[in-house]
Amino acid sequence: MHKADNHYASPTDAKLRARAALTPQPAKPASGSWDRFVAAMRIVLPVAAIVLGSVTVFWPLLSDTEVSFTLSKEEVAASDDKVRMTNLRYRGTDAVDRLFTITAASGMQDDPASPRIRLEDLSAQMDLEPGLPARVEARTGVYRLNEGRLSLVGGVELTSGADYALTMSGAEVQIKSRVATGHGNVSGRSRLGTLEAARVEIRIDESKGVFDGGVALRITPARARTGAENGSDAKPSDRPNEGPNDRPDNGTAGNRD
Repeated sequence: MHKADNHYASPTDAKLRARAALTPQPAKPASGSWDRFVAAMRIVLPVAAIVLGSVTVFWPLLSDTEVSFTLSKEEVAASDDKVRMTNLRYRGTDAVDRLFTITAASGMQDDPASPRIRLEDLSAQMDLEPGLPARVEARTGVYRLNEGRLSLVGGVELTSGADYALTMSGAEVQIKSRVATGHGNVSGRSRLGTLEAARVEIRIDESKGVFDGGVALRITPARARTGAENGSDAKPSDRPNEGPNDRPDNGTAGNRD
């Protein structure tokens, strides 16, 4: 009989140890970092609504009252003192029972006591009313617990329904002072037109959004918007009861040969 390796008392012992190594072990409980992060993110989505729409209409979203929530972490693993989390999801309702969801594809801390949590593929959304969702997406985020600051990098996009959108290269959200700053190619669009700026500062307590740095605002006339929506591109000659000689002479006609 072949003698067992010196690391094991017997072949049976080796099999038992190998089986134990392959058996899933209970994951270590995650720190409260993600819990604190999602609590802070509850501010970010309402802030987006302030910028994209009417401050008066969306102001109730800034309520700090939370009725219920459910937090789930699909997987938490600890190795080399690093805490890694995947498929993070936070669901809750506000004071008027509107559902909001915050998700992240993954998160990592250097160790459970680290004041920084790095998050990938962040997304937050809330239904402002039936059929009118507001959504914030960012490629990467770093939440600094001690500073109460969330940094979003790699592109940030805020949308509200099909009518409002705001994009920027990055953003900083100061949780304590309740001020959010977007920077780098800030670009917005709505039914009224488009807006471009180098920077936007959103002051939650003042219900104010301030754009600066080469601000360019282009307003689409209501007649053009209505025509585009109705597909009304009729030529003057297509109008009933109007001939070529019936048009008023406004001095803008081209020369005839």
